[in-house]
Amino acid sequence: MEDKYTFVEDNPYAFGEKPATICGLTPEEIQNLKEEHGELVLVEVSAEGVTHQVIFKEPTFKHLEAITKISKTDEVKAAQAAYVNYVVKADEAIEKRDLLKLKAVEALMVRVQNTKATAKNL
Repeated sequence: MEDKYTFVEDNPYAFGEKPATICGLTPEEIQNLKEEHGELVLVEVSAEGVTHQVIFKEPTFKHLEAITKISKTDEVKAAQAAYVNYVVKADEAIEKRDLLKLKAVEALMVRVQNTKATAKNL
């Protein structure tokens, strides 16, 4: 006979707690996004003491080339284009506020610039 009871300690919703999510997505949903978009980058933006999350897909050469061209004449338009082209999922607060979008793109670009690579002769 199957047990139909759940012990409080085994229930993630006990005492009003919810399982941890990223942008409201479950681990399974995030895995599906990885399969659809490839590598993903989580950026967290803090504003007024609240942390908001946005998930970006990893930039491609094609996107980086376009963004670089746009940035030579208008950096804000380049940030807008980067956000639109890279965003996979964002918290509602980020979707509604351009300043948060700008800071999220800035963090993504810093990550791209800070990625380390080494080369050596074989």
